[in-house]
Amino acid sequence: MRRFVSFGPAFVVLITCVVALFATPAILKQYTFAATRGQITLAQQTLEADPILERLDRAIAAVAEKSLPSVVHIDVTGRRGSLRGSSGAGWVYDAQGHIVTNAHVVQGANSITVEFYDGRATNNVRLLGMDSYTDIAVLEVNPQGPVFPAELADEALPHIGQQTFAFGSPFGFKFSMSRGVVSGLGRGEEYGGAFGGYTNYIQTDAAVNPGNSGGPLVDSNARVIGMNVAIATARGSGGPLDQEDGGDSAGISFAIPLGTIIPIVDQLVTHGTVERGFIGISFAAPNDDPVRHVTVAGPDGTSRLLTGIRVDAVTEGGPSQAAGLESEDVIVEIAGSPVLGVETLRAQIASRRPGTPVHITVAREGELLDKTITLAPMPEETLVANTFRQLAIRLGMVMTDTEDGPIVTDVYPGSPAALAGFIRGDEIVSLDNRPVNDLLEFFTIAPRSGLLEGRDVVATVQRTDSDGRVFTESLTINLYP
Repeated sequence: MRRFVSFGPAFVVLITCVVALFATPAILKQYTFAATRGQITLAQQTLEADPILERLDRAIAAVAEKSLPSVVHIDVTGRRGSLRGSSGAGWVYDAQGHIVTNAHVVQGANSITVEFYDGRATNNVRLLGMDSYTDIAVLEVNPQGPVFPAELADEALPHIGQQTFAFGSPFGFKFSMSRGVVSGLGRGEEYGGAFGGYTNYIQTDAAVNPGNSGGPLVDSNARVIGMNVAIATARGSGGPLDQEDGGDSAGISFAIPLGTIIPIVDQLVTHGTVERGFIGISFAAPNDDPVRHVTVAGPDGTSRLLTGIRVDAVTEGGPSQAAGLESEDVIVEIAGSPVLGVETLRAQIASRRPGTPVHITVAREGELLDKTITLAPMPEETLVANTFRQLAIRLGMVMTDTEDGPIVTDVYPGSPAALAGFIRGDEIVSLDNRPVNDLLEFFTIAPRSGLLEGRDVVATVQRTDSDGRVFTESLTINLYP
């Protein structure tokens, strides 16, 4: 019997497969479109139900609207009549129109122009005073109109993670704003333009660039917590923002904290100069880190771990001894701010004028003790010891003491010392018309003469020519030629 094979069912299956082959992508596409449309609708509903980002935008815009009227743009004309380096920034400190900026922005300036946010500009600007040790300067202007002083936070250090907003003129783009957080506290002088160990920088990741120098760093309530001073780059630890080799923002920048700014500015406004306080203690031995972590009992009976500086010795008859400090005490807080390192302690003390009472907290045998120290004047030799190395680097020459006085042993090409005409073998006889018998005298006279502020200072050196004849030369030094 012959078997018949039916091709009908197979044909139907084949047709079905072909239709599915062409129809499925269209169906999947429609499904994808529908899913995306649903995703968009759901996202829109979420944003409308909780407009948190709109509120954040409005809050950040309010920070800008409150801060910018207090920010100024600064142009500096150098000694030879041309713009020296980058422009900088500053901010209105008080109703009298005092402007705060970095000392390195205006050092060696021939003229200064200040521009306000509303477009008013004036070159009727007087440098009221500067302190190169903390990189702070105060300008006095005639704004010919109202000024809007910035609101200041309290002098205590901010907290890591706290939001920050930096203002200034990066690359000349006036009245710019950037946002970040506090990344670290208590950073040292190696990151900025000041020297002498009187720094206590706030580290932030708010984008800053050359031209941000002197601009305010504010918190989420638009209150000033610091002043932009330096950035760190891959090429080095950093430098003042207007230096050509300062680099661009790499997410690490530094600001002078308000607790250092206020005492210095108040001294400059009131007296025109800065005198430094002294508490009369010494830290640990050179090879021993003075930073200590101590556990103390809290008021509720719980334990707290604090950081501070261990007192190695207390000066006999000094302010700390009078206040009851003892060796082995650990200073954990000063003027309301935690003591995170030597820089923190030095900056808080040295920025205040002698005679000022300062409240400190020390840990002793697991307990916290509150003390009040009335500051004494800082001895000249202490100031010189903290600054001579950095000043020598800025001058660009190496000197050594001899029986005949300081002798120049090396001069770096292109440095201020080289441009002034110093050569190896020069014996320094006098500086600013005052005799120099040793390096201590040289580095004591140099700051007094106005060298750090950009003034011309005359040095007299003694040389011997190729015939053995001794003669003198007068050389004019300027740190910002």
